[in-house]
Amino acid sequence: MKTLQTLALMGLTGLSAPAWAGDFVDTRLSFVFADDNILAGAGETTPSSPAARFGAGNQNTQFYDNFNTKFSGFETLSNLVLYKRMPAFFEGLTTEAALTLLVLEKPSGGVDLRDNSSYIRLNYTPSGWGEKEGISLTGFPVSADRFRLGYAYRISWGGSGIFTNRSANSGAPGAKLQITRDRWYAYVGGKTSLVLNDLILEQETLYGVMAGAGWDILDTLRVEGGWGYFQKGIVPGLANQGIEAAVNATGASAQIVYHVGVPVGTSVDFKLYKNDPEIYQRFFAPEQYPGGLSYSVSLEGSYLSQTLQDPDKFGATKPQGATAMALQARAKFDFLRLNVLGLYRSLSFIQFEVPGLPPFQNFPKGTELKPEMFVAVGADYHLPTLHLTPGIILGVQQPASYRSPDSTLGGNNPPAGLTGTRTVVVRDVNQLSILPTTCDKNKTKPCEAEPIFSAKATFRWDLSESVAAVGEVYYTYDTNRTTFKDDVTGVAQPNFEKPHALGFNTLLQSRF
Repeated sequence: MKTLQTLALMGLTGLSAPAWAGDFVDTRLSFVFADDNILAGAGETTPSSPAARFGAGNQNTQFYDNFNTKFSGFETLSNLVLYKRMPAFFEGLTTEAALTLLVLEKPSGGVDLRDNSSYIRLNYTPSGWGEKEGISLTGFPVSADRFRLGYAYRISWGGSGIFTNRSANSGAPGAKLQITRDRWYAYVGGKTSLVLNDLILEQETLYGVMAGAGWDILDTLRVEGGWGYFQKGIVPGLANQGIEAAVNATGASAQIVYHVGVPVGTSVDFKLYKNDPEIYQRFFAPEQYPGGLSYSVSLEGSYLSQTLQDPDKFGATKPQGATAMALQARAKFDFLRLNVLGLYRSLSFIQFEVPGLPPFQNFPKGTELKPEMFVAVGADYHLPTLHLTPGIILGVQQPASYRSPDSTLGGNNPPAGLTGTRTVVVRDVNQLSILPTTCDKNKTKPCEAEPIFSAKATFRWDLSESVAAVGEVYYTYDTNRTTFKDDVTGVAQPNFEKPHALGFNTLLQSRF
C-alpha cells in the first residue's frame, strides 16, 4: 500500500512540475542523401568522391558555409543538459549549474560523448540593478571551449585548441568573471592546461588570460573588444637538442555592429546551454517576417602573434603575426532576405592553433605567402502559404597558399621529379593541396593558387515547427584540385584533377 501511495505522490509531483524543455537540448536528427561530386567516381579525386549515398560531411560543404558554427550541418547530435538554478541563502545571489554533454552519433553507429562546456555560475544582482544585470562568476570544470575571443566562429580563437592539440587529453578548464549592465559589459578570465615539456619529459601547467568589454553606444550601435595571452609550451624540435624555447601567443580582437530592427545575435557555439523554455524557443523559433526593413552590419578584425622556431637561425625563435577580418551584412524586407559575407585570413592565422606550418616553425625567409580571401552573396524568398523558402548563393574565394624558397618535398637529395619548389594551397587547418611544379607549355612558369568559384541553389520546405526538408544543388570551379599519380619513373607526382564539381545535398531534418 505504501508503494502505491509513493508512486501516486511522484506522479502528482511530476504533473505539477513546470513545463520545461527536455533535458536533451538542441537535438538535430539529419537524414541525408547526397553526392559531393556526381562528375567523379571513387578514387578519381583527393579526397575520394564515392557515388551518391546516405550520409554527408564537410566534403559536401562550400567555403562560405558554416561561418558561425563548428559543425557541417549534416550531423545527428544532441546536447544532454542537466540544469539547476536556485536562489542562494544571501540576498541578491543566484546559483546555477549545468552538466552539458555533446552526444554525437558516428557513421558507424557508435556515439561520441564529450563535455560541452559544463559550468557552475554565481550571479549577484545588487539592489536597484535590472533583472538581466549583475556580477557573475562562471567556472568551467572540464572545458572552457565556449569561452573564446573573436565574434564570428570561423575566426574565433582562444578556445581549448589554443594550447595546441597536445593538451587534448588534459582538457582546458577555466573561469570567467563578468559584470553586465544595461548598456555595457566587461569580463576577465583565464584557462589552464597540462602539456608535456619535451625537455624534462614531465607535464607542466600552461596558463591563458583573457579580457574584454562591449558597449552599446546607441540603441543601434555596439562596439566590442577582447585581448588574450596564452602559453603554448616549448618548441619540441629545439627541446630534442637541449634548447628551451618558449612558445607564447597574444592577440586582440574587436568588432563594431550596426543593427536596425534586429538584435545583436551570437552563434549558438558561443552560448552556454540551459534547458529552460526561453532557450528552447530561441533555438527553434521559425524565422519571423514582420514586414518592413530590418538589417545588421558587423565588421570585426583580429591581430595575433606567437613565437615560433626561426628556420633561418639555429636555436632561435621569432614572432609570427597573424591577421583576420570578417564582414557580415544581413537585410530583410518583407519576405526577402539578403546577405553578404566577406572573409580575410592570413595563412599564419589559419595555422595559429597548430601552431605554424610545419608545426612550431616560422616560415623561412623568401617564402611567398598569400592569404585566404572570399566574398559570398546570397538571397532567399519565403512563400508563406507553401512554407517554402528558395534561395541562391554565389561566392568566389582566393585560397591561402605558400611557396617555399627551397624544395621541401624531396629531402637533401631529391629525385628528378621532386626538384624545384612548389605552391601549396591551404584550404583550412592542415588541409593542403600540393600543385605541380610548372603550369605552362614551356614548363617555366610556376603554378600559382587560382580563384575558386561556387554557386548554390537552395530550398527549405518547413513541414512542421520541428521538421523540414532541405535541398541544395551546387557547382564549383576549382583549378587547384590535385591528386598524386606515379610518373614514368615510379615517383608519385601531383597532377591536376578536373576543375568542375557538381554536387547535391538532400536532407530531412528534425530539431527539438
